[in-house]
Amino acid sequence: MSTPSLKVIVAVTSPIAFEILNNKTILHTSFNVARAFSIETGIKTQLAIAVENQTQVSGLDCEVLICNPNDPASLAAAIKASTPCDLVAIHDSQRPLTRTTQFHRAIEALIGDVDAVRPVSEFTETLKAINNDATIERTIDRTSMQRVSSPEVMRFSAIDFGGKASTWFVPLKSDAKISTVDADPESLRVNSLAEITLMESFVHWQQTVAIK
Repeated sequence: MSTPSLKVIVAVTSPIAFEILNNKTILHTSFNVARAFSIETGIKTQLAIAVENQTQVSGLDCEVLICNPNDPASLAAAIKASTPCDLVAIHDSQRPLTRTTQFHRAIEALIGDVDAVRPVSEFTETLKAINNDATIERTIDRTSMQRVSSPEVMRFSAIDFGGKASTWFVPLKSDAKISTVDADPESLRVNSLAEITLMESFVHWQQTVAIK
């Protein structure tokens, strides 16, 4: 039986991906993590970037998928038209401090009859349901919800190319068996320019720990 091929896609989900973090763009940092994983893994791996405008990623040497990465159907169509592969890993460009160990953890969970895997973490904050009048209606049981991270890893055969909406990066077939793995605290998402400062402090902390 031949070894399956893997396509690792960095999805540019926000213009903030082109902002600078520790002397590099957030996109470059996320792409470098994906590239490091591709070197570490024993799986035959292709690297790709999913973006709306190819000129924005002209400096990166990899396959470029032109689509709306925030639209599951658009991203799925771009994957279908791209270089063939057996497995797909989609990493959010906005999670630049994700470690390669999280990639390995997700890939290794794709065993047996499991079709798709993604990292998740528990909420530690108190969650409140707020109505249209900005009034708190109730407290939400935080154990009933999980914070989703990336990469999402799935079998190419599990993608529903005719599907539209999805809570995953791409639509999955209705009978797809999904699983989760633990997400690392470092895999935070940069949602605003203000949060880049927080990420900078994380980078400096990581560098300090690495030196000790």
